[in-house]
Amino acid sequence: MKAKLSKTVLAALIAEMCLPLYVHAQTADTPAVDDSARVVVSGIRASLASSLNTKRMQEGVVDAVSAEDAGKFPDTNIAESLQRVTGVQIQRNNGEGRYISVRGLGPEFNNVLVNGRTLTSDTGGREFSFDLLSSDLISKVLVFKTSQPFLPEGGIGSTVDIQTARPLSGKAGHTSVVNVSHSYDTNSKEHTPNLAGMYSFANADKTFGVTASLSYTDRASRQYKAVTDDWLYRDVDVINGNLSSVGLTPANVTTKKLYMPQSYGFQEERETRKRVVGNVTVQYNPTPDWKMTADALYSRLDQRNSVIAVSDWINPVQLGVATDSNNQITSLLRPGSAFYANNPAIAGPGKLLGEANSNDMIVKGGDRLSETKAFGLNSKWNLGEEWKLEGDLSHSRTTSKSPNMWIVAGFVPKNGDVLTFDGMPTVTFGDNIADPTAVRAHAVSYGDIRNFDTLNEGRANLSWNHEIGAFKGIDTGLAYSQREVERTSWNNDAWNTFSGYHVGLPSSLFTVTPFEGKFAGAPANYLRFDPYQYMAYLNQPSVVAQSNDPALYLNPQEYPGGPMAIEWNNPSMWRVKEKVSSFFVDSKWEGSRWSANAGMRVVHVSSTSTGISRELLSATKSPNDTTYILNWGTAQTNSVSNSYNSFLPSANLKFDLTPEMLLRFAASKTETRPTLSQMGVENTYGGRYGDVQTGGGNPYLKPMRSKNFDVSWEWYLSRTNYVSAAVFYKDVSDFLETTLVDLRIPQYDEVVHDTRVRNGQKGKIKGAEIAGQYAFDTLAPWLRGFGVSANFTYVDASAQRAAGTPACGYPGLSRQSYNGSLFYENEKFQARASYNWRNHFSVSCGGGSTLPRTRDAYGQLDASLRYNLTDTIAIYADAINMTNEKMHEYAEIESRFLTLEDVGRRYNAGVRIAF
Repeated sequence: MKAKLSKTVLAALIAEMCLPLYVHAQTADTPAVDDSARVVVSGIRASLASSLNTKRMQEGVVDAVSAEDAGKFPDTNIAESLQRVTGVQIQRNNGEGRYISVRGLGPEFNNVLVNGRTLTSDTGGREFSFDLLSSDLISKVLVFKTSQPFLPEGGIGSTVDIQTARPLSGKAGHTSVVNVSHSYDTNSKEHTPNLAGMYSFANADKTFGVTASLSYTDRASRQYKAVTDDWLYRDVDVINGNLSSVGLTPANVTTKKLYMPQSYGFQEERETRKRVVGNVTVQYNPTPDWKMTADALYSRLDQRNSVIAVSDWINPVQLGVATDSNNQITSLLRPGSAFYANNPAIAGPGKLLGEANSNDMIVKGGDRLSETKAFGLNSKWNLGEEWKLEGDLSHSRTTSKSPNMWIVAGFVPKNGDVLTFDGMPTVTFGDNIADPTAVRAHAVSYGDIRNFDTLNEGRANLSWNHEIGAFKGIDTGLAYSQREVERTSWNNDAWNTFSGYHVGLPSSLFTVTPFEGKFAGAPANYLRFDPYQYMAYLNQPSVVAQSNDPALYLNPQEYPGGPMAIEWNNPSMWRVKEKVSSFFVDSKWEGSRWSANAGMRVVHVSSTSTGISRELLSATKSPNDTTYILNWGTAQTNSVSNSYNSFLPSANLKFDLTPEMLLRFAASKTETRPTLSQMGVENTYGGRYGDVQTGGGNPYLKPMRSKNFDVSWEWYLSRTNYVSAAVFYKDVSDFLETTLVDLRIPQYDEVVHDTRVRNGQKGKIKGAEIAGQYAFDTLAPWLRGFGVSANFTYVDASAQRAAGTPACGYPGLSRQSYNGSLFYENEKFQARASYNWRNHFSVSCGGGSTLPRTRDAYGQLDASLRYNLTDTIAIYADAINMTNEKMHEYAEIESRFLTLEDVGRRYNAGVRIAF
């Protein structure tokens, strides 16, 4: 049903895009009509016209999203506006756009700038979190799909430049905008306020101006998930019988190699998100030939999460297992303690006691407190008729903190559970999982993570405009940046203190709570608990005396604050310092019906990765659980240096086929440097018997490189109407992706699955785009005010991976995606409905015992309404995810379910006042 609907929508969009071609052919002999004489060119049309004009005037292949007026961006979230740009898809966090992918390449492969400068991140990486900024301060966003020498290196997918409002770009005098709105989330049923204000002043002769904006966004959301943690290909002991069987022996147990789910359960995440963003821009032109601009930006995001999961843990000893032709488990009977009591011959270590099934209540930590401060100073001089000089200095710093929490309480059930995994999983619980008297202590992991990202950069550009025939001049520039990313974490090392469900807990720690997620087999109720109260109870000496190793955990020298306390004196830390020097030269050319630029960017990168972590001495099997007890040594400091040079040529050529039609060609070599968080020297250890997991950073990473070729055809029918088509080709090498490699290390007596980012395969990415927008004002009187915009992107990719690596696509690459918007506006009223769809894509390629993770195709319908009460006052309403679409992920093939996520709908209504 989903595929048929998607194809129907796609056919409609393509038909809408072809309509302007038909109309133009039918009216080729008709005198041109000025659209502005028939319908007001403001609102949606003004934004589309501004974006189209920007696209047309660029030398390379560029798309844009523009605000009609200051503080009036088309969407409340910048990423959600960018998803309507051809070839751009977004990744959402609780239903709100956070990251972008361009032409199939994920967020880390897109270079995002703010006013031409890099902004630090709260992720420890290069990917830009668009939810850190408010759209109220944005005037335009440019998406450069082809490279040019003046653009900072780093964007194989694209370079995105977010431009904030400038006071001297508007009208002289005082201008103010106030925006007040109210949001409602259908899952949380919470109402929250949003406030924004902007003030701008420019003197009469436009030599001095100031713009200041401040916004506050509040959102309370709730999401529900059905979750399978993982699918493993492993030995499974299949018990031939049913839950009522008595007296079974080892002869009734057969070992088979099967794809089995690790767990299945349900999750509720309650989130509050409060964001404050402020921006001040001052412009001063001391003389007609000297212009200065100073910027300051502040952003603070306080995101609080309360996550509780109900999980059926599935160990590799199961009853009544059914499989399909792929050796995949499709159903099982999960035995409880009553079954093993009736079948003592197959109970014992390695069967029940060592690998007991459990019903778990899991609290996860996901708070995110992020603060960004950025400052910049730009100066431009006209040094005569032919020479121009520009200097730019900037500083950016982001700090963030979040708890690292995974806390489990649960019990070994008496009765068995029935689970099916044929499509959407189902579960029938044999016991009441919301019985607070049955819950017992299990595993605890608690810590704290701090991220610091500091960047200083400067550049100087010199332009020489001089005509010698077709030659029109040269642009050159020098740039230098120094960036330092640091992550420090502390943990309590208490995972195995109480693992095994052998210590009872007071029922007062737990609260019976209705579960409102509508999934098959979901419980009517579950148990919520405060993780801090839970850990405080377990940290009492009388309770620690019941732990797995009382002598160890009661030792004040080993655990001075008790096993639940964070060991603040034993941090793990990694830091990466990166210095980048670059030089570019770009020549400009122009003929009677063509223009071009060609040049080179030369880059030198040096990095130093430093880390402090404790040495893992040994790993021993836990007596009451399937995990390992890790034995640590003293802290050690490691440091690794790396450096490389890059030569990145590029050229763009534009032909004017007619006054309204043009053709572009582009060729370039680009690179994306590894994310700094991927270059740490730390190592992590985890997993269970038969599935030991390690990971960490890789300081020896090289940049991913790509040779790019683009052709674009564009036909501009009017100031708002156009159609275009483009093809592109990328020949990539040293691709950066998370891979899993099987290793042997002395601390473990089995194979270890090591997951970290590595330089991998070579490959090719090729694709095509078609796009168009059309206002129907000249077709018929009843169509006046209506318009449509649509685009479609197709991407095909191939990769040469090492032998034994699972076959999957490039992470983040959707083979097909499209967007379509239908809008209407007149002098008083505006309305728009937009549908965005992308095909399935690989989230990660996995490896070893971990299967590739794929996100299913997803489409979302949004709408907005606006009514102008007066020339200065307007009311509006927005609806996000109107059809309540859900996000689905699976492991390698669709029958191996991983996640179904329900984020609900979101509504926003408000008033905008300009004076």
